Amino acid sequence: MAKFRIRLKVQGLELEVDGEREDIPAITSAIQQQFVGLVQPTEQMVNGQKHLNDPAKTIEGEASRPQARSSKKRGSSAKGPSGGVATQAIEFRHDSGSYGNPLQSWSVIDKTIWMLAVIKGITNTADVSGAAIAATFNQYFKQSGKVHPPNVSRDLGLAKVQNPAPVGEDKGLWFLTAEGDKQAQTLIQSVLNPTA
Repeated sequence: MAKFRIRLKVQGLELEVDGEREDIPAITSAIQQQFVGLVQPTEQMVNGQKHLNDPAKTIEGEASRPQARSSKKRGSSAKGPSGGVATQAIEFRHDSGSYGNPLQSWSVIDKTIWMLAVIKGITNTADVSGAAIAATFNQYFKQSGKVHPPNVSRDLGLAKVQNPAPVGEDKGLWFLTAEGDKQAQTLIQSVLNPTA
């Protein structure tokens, strides 16, 4: 049996987490995923295997072993009114006279900012998860080009660091800033008055 030695030194690691008691499982999972990202490369060195995102799938050299899919249905990850992140579409009646309809040519962030403005204006819900934004957009405006939840979250994260930022985030929920409201109004006017 071959011997090996792995030494992992994390210098200056500080971790501070704020949240509520019901957030502990989600926070723990997120932190665990971050540490898995640190330790996986050493496992690859020892075993000579390249791991994919799914730990059950590995690639050795050029050959891969596909895993059979389970026929077991998975439950929904949406949380109820008790809190948490909703992944289901937000129900509302769209007012195209006030908000217009999104265009296929819009970027993902334009569609997201417009959708946040519509949800806020019609349902008075200012804070929405990225998954709920995508699900709502895809349910009501699929003809304008489907948006994928990871792309929505990615683009919201990029927009959050712009100066001035059109969106903000609080506990995984996204909201429009004053700049975002201005951008949303510009998008709405561009579809309501295309010649202006």
